[in-house]
Amino acid sequence: MKFLLILQGDGEARLQRDEFERVAHDAGELVGGELLADPQLSVRLPDCRPTQIDGYYVIDVESPERAIELARLLPDARAAGRSVEIRAVMHPTATDF
Repeated sequence: MKFLLILQGDGEARLQRDEFERVAHDAGELVGGELLADPQLSVRLPDCRPTQIDGYYVIDVESPERAIELARLLPDARAAGRSVEIRAVMHPTATDF
């Protein structure tokens, strides 16, 4: 099962995420991830309030419980004003053809 771990909130976006990356990579569960540019550099359609999302990881794990376990390794899950949203990645319908 693939999950998107969405890093969001106020405060330091450049937290050390080495432990999460090492554990997820060594287990073969880390698909990828990136930090995002400052929201002031983005274009919003329609023009609306900027989001507080500043990075993400994609993981491929056996269960939602494992996704939660890995997300808890992220300092964003413990830092004041920050959070990690865990969202399942849906399979595109085009793969059915």
